[in-house]
Amino acid sequence: MWWWLAACSGGGDVVLTGDSDDDCAGAETYVAGIEATTSSGAVVSIVSAEPTPPDVGDNTWIVSVADATGAPVVGLSPVVTPWMPMHGHGLAPPDYGGIDQGDGTYVVPTFDLIMPGLWEFTIDLGADDEAMFAFCAEG
Repeated sequence: MWWWLAACSGGGDVVLTGDSDDDCAGAETYVAGIEATTSSGAVVSIVSAEPTPPDVGDNTWIVSVADATGAPVVGLSPVVTPWMPMHGHGLAPPDYGGIDQGDGTYVVPTFDLIMPGLWEFTIDLGADDEAMFAFCAEG
């Protein structure tokens, strides 16, 4: 699959092409409930994502956090930061704070993935404890 980007630079158009399969090297396959373990042993799971899988445009997630024993962790203020490593940018605003549902789940407000390619999503639980997921937005 090829993608094309035309941008005005100075007096002319610049056309960049690339193979989107190469652009997504290192991406995980999204499945509901995908998990990552933090340095403290907490397990962060993306319970649901709309759309499924995450894609270009508006995305809304529900994440859960459990401790190393599997008990739900409440009272956190997790922050999701989407980042596009190949392009060196994130989104505006850059961070999306999860809203505590009181049962170990957190609703992440809608964020707009602005272009196709590999996106890394850091979920910061505070105190330098974080998980990361990497998904390919197909567009």
